[in-house]
Amino acid sequence: MKRTRIIIVDDEPGARERLVELVGQDPTLEVVTECRNGADAVLAIAKHKPDLVLLDVQMPLMDGFEVVRRIGASRMPITIFVTAYDQYALKAFDVNAVDYLLKPYDDMRLHAAIAKAKKLIALNTNDKLTGRLMDLVRGHLHQQSEFTESFTIRDKGRDQVVHVDDVLYLRAEGNYLKLVLADRSFLYRLTMNAMETELDPGRFLRIHRSFLLNITHIRSTRYSGNNEFIFTMANGERIVSGRSYKEQIAKTLTETEATH
Repeated sequence: MKRTRIIIVDDEPGARERLVELVGQDPTLEVVTECRNGADAVLAIAKHKPDLVLLDVQMPLMDGFEVVRRIGASRMPITIFVTAYDQYALKAFDVNAVDYLLKPYDDMRLHAAIAKAKKLIALNTNDKLTGRLMDLVRGHLHQQSEFTESFTIRDKGRDQVVHVDDVLYLRAEGNYLKLVLADRSFLYRLTMNAMETELDPGRFLRIHRSFLLNITHIRSTRYSGNNEFIFTMANGERIVSGRSYKEQIAKTLTETEATH
């Protein structure tokens, strides 16, 4: 009997243990490995190539959306998102082919979601469906947010919508801000101080009077002495923090580490 190979991704140990326990009730399922953060998940999915991923939506530094983006929709296994958001807000999932688990989950809900996933695995239609689910979750989260979630930028005569999730960092350039993405950049007319109040402080960190970083795109941080930190971003760029920002940076880094 061929078993469905599963990777479980959640930053909460208790949540992972609960999923392992429930999955273990079905002899047709096999937990290949568990991951406590998005970075580990990207490596594990690439290495093990599982049939199914149970993926937490909200995790520090790299959330579930970023994991899907890193792997790529065409290479991402069938994915069941795990979320703490209320069931009524997520009722639209019930008409989608891929599923979600609402914390706290129970035996029946998990096994129903996995049964649906097994059918999709057999049909081999994971890429488009996973992408649709990610768009739906992201759309819901953005709709509920009090912070700016996208920018509309006039570029070469056309309106270009840039999602804040895709911005690696922002840099002040005179009366404009340079929004740096993985493969391009845009100029946006707004001051850095005004922009800082519009972005979610849980996702963006001010490290310099001229730099605001997207935390999910920070790959490494090193204290270089003299009250300065060096941040390496997802595109390989290194950005040095301002000395006056040391206290806030240290506080944010400590809080992030405490969640792991």
